[in-house]
Amino acid sequence: MREKDLESIEYNKFLELLSSYTHNDLTKRHIINLRPFNNLEKLQKEIQKTKELYDLFIKKGYLPLTEYPDISQALNLAVIQDSILSPKDLFDIASLLKVVKEVKSYIDVSQVQVLKSLHQDLTPLRELEKAITDSIDNTFSVKDTASIDLSRIRKEIKEVESKINKVLESILNKPAYEEAIQEKIITIRRERFVIPIKYNYTHKIKGIILDRSSSGNTVYIEPFEVVPLNNKLSDLKLQEQIEIRKILKFLTDLVRSKVHFIKKSFEAILDFDILQAKVRYSKELDCIFPKQDEYLRLYNAKHPIFLLKNKPFNPIDIIVENKRGLIITGSNTGGKTVALKTAGLLSLLYKTAIPIPVDENSTVRVFDGVFIDIGDYQSIEENLSTFSYHVKNIKEILELSTQNSLLLFDELIPGTDPDFASALGIAILEYVREKGCFVIASTHLKKVKMYALSSDYYSIASVGFDKETLQPTYKIYYNTVGESMAFYIAQRLGLPEKILQIAKKYVEEDILKFQDMASNLSKMIAQYEEKIKEVEILKQQLQEEKQKYDQLVKELEQDRKQKWKESLKDIQDYIKNLKEEGYEILRQVKEEKSGSKLEKFIKTKKLEIEGLKKEEVKEEIKEGDTVRLKGKAQKGTVIAIRESKANVDFGGLKVWVDLSKIEKVSEEKKEEKQTVKVSKPSVNVMPSINLIGKTKEEAIKELEKYIDSILLQGLTTFKIIHGYGTGVLRKAVREYLDKLPYKVRYEDAPYHEGGMGATIVYLE
Repeated sequence: MREKDLESIEYNKFLELLSSYTHNDLTKRHIINLRPFNNLEKLQKEIQKTKELYDLFIKKGYLPLTEYPDISQALNLAVIQDSILSPKDLFDIASLLKVVKEVKSYIDVSQVQVLKSLHQDLTPLRELEKAITDSIDNTFSVKDTASIDLSRIRKEIKEVESKINKVLESILNKPAYEEAIQEKIITIRRERFVIPIKYNYTHKIKGIILDRSSSGNTVYIEPFEVVPLNNKLSDLKLQEQIEIRKILKFLTDLVRSKVHFIKKSFEAILDFDILQAKVRYSKELDCIFPKQDEYLRLYNAKHPIFLLKNKPFNPIDIIVENKRGLIITGSNTGGKTVALKTAGLLSLLYKTAIPIPVDENSTVRVFDGVFIDIGDYQSIEENLSTFSYHVKNIKEILELSTQNSLLLFDELIPGTDPDFASALGIAILEYVREKGCFVIASTHLKKVKMYALSSDYYSIASVGFDKETLQPTYKIYYNTVGESMAFYIAQRLGLPEKILQIAKKYVEEDILKFQDMASNLSKMIAQYEEKIKEVEILKQQLQEEKQKYDQLVKELEQDRKQKWKESLKDIQDYIKNLKEEGYEILRQVKEEKSGSKLEKFIKTKKLEIEGLKKEEVKEEIKEGDTVRLKGKAQKGTVIAIRESKANVDFGGLKVWVDLSKIEKVSEEKKEEKQTVKVSKPSVNVMPSINLIGKTKEEAIKELEKYIDSILLQGLTTFKIIHGYGTGVLRKAVREYLDKLPYKVRYEDAPYHEGGMGATIVYLE
């Protein structure tokens, strides 16, 4: 593809508009630099990725990615040995990993094929993300809790600063110094605490002069009383910077060890955001990927730039089938040029894996190139006239094109005598026919129109024109020749009638007859189009009624079949139960040699069959009811019910259980009511348990007992210490927590409390 063709078709302008569908500057730059695919396999893969993300968007109702940080420079620095990333770089990497986690959970691998590769490239790295966020806050400052030493140093810094302030405040408030003090404030100069003294009174306060005001009237003095404290403060701040550097070095080393995964994830997020932009644009403008075919059929096609800029535009049908060429005729009012540009732009967007605004029954051909010759162009720099430029451009197009190229010629050979332009135009069309290219050309030259009418390679069409508004309708009428509107437009614009009459004398009689025939044909086509619209409306109404009827028949049939299935199953179940009960009665009769049970059984079943026995209705479980777990003896009281779950108090232990797993228990009548009080055992439970050094089985057994004690004490938060090790014990502990019948939430302990070597558990 030539860049000037992309520019002429406004491909680059479209990409700029498309880039507005993302909030990220990095994505915007990549969208603006998109180019059509030359590899058909890559194109198909990219189209499928966009389709799959679109389907996920429709099912889920949202897209997960809004903004993400550009960490490309941070990654480039991280690969350098012994480099140290800034707090902002590290925080951005953690933010990116959070986005990675969200996008990975968004992509449902069971519903996609091509997006699976993108899903695989996303590696959340939760431990690294947590290590960074535990150490750096959203202001890009290292937290006090990042290390024990840093916490201690900063505590000492605050204490020393407090002492310095007290000493300086006492000096400022001494009556003896009141005359010497310029202003009762404590400030900092050269990273040391000082007070402002009037220039003429520096002898009154003993200290070190660290700075002067611009006017020279104020001197900033560090009194001797705070010099040792300022020295200690400077030393502590130096220690603070050394400790911060250690922390940043540690975190950078963690990043460096995972930089390959982070880079792949970052590239995948960029790819995902580009796909998101295409999906958002597609949803807003109702765009699709039509089927690929041998020919170009763009039904109800819209120019995407018109849509994005909310400009009025009537959809058009652009059809190049059976014959490989299309010659568009009609008045010189812009309709033909828009048709050419629409065909070219939509073909290129499809080849870039961007959905296009056309109807579902449209088809596209993947051209190896789209070349265009358009506009009234002059090159002063190259000393070329309009005619010379177009000849040179067409020569280059014919050299570069193949049988699978789409050529767009807007007004063949402008800028010269119409007779010579017609001859050259026909010759060019003949050359293209022999070469076998696809071509759409516009013309208002009569001889070119006549050539197209007699050609087996070119179809002919005309663009619509509204005689009232003198504007193009952009509608294309196939197999018809557009009439020249020169005289009509001149008349409507007020040119004297006498001039028009003189002009008609200089037009050949055959041309006028041709114009009259074209005008009559246009009227007939307009009438035909109206009839077609009426037929289409009736056809649509009939189709809708047929669909309603078919759906009703289908629902009735399904309902009938379902009722038969249910009735048949009820009968089969009843007969099966009847047989089983009957056999049991017969067995008992045989053993007891008595017919009383048999007679009772027959009588009961007879009543059931006659419908005289009522079904037992299960009582609804309510708050305050006594219940028990099905198959268990222990009883409990229902405290609360939410949706399908009940909160049951089993002797002081409150548990949420499914309603389907409990049954109501009738209270037994007792002569004397007894009140049983359940008291919590006085077991001293520690807020943490240490499992280090135990086997997997020993650890889980001890943890089980510990949690029982925790529940009896009423504690809801505790810590499990399992150590780093191989991670086996950590994994076993978390698998056990996931299986608990309570609502459990857990996370790694903070960095200063053991990090990944301990787990904080929350019971709800």
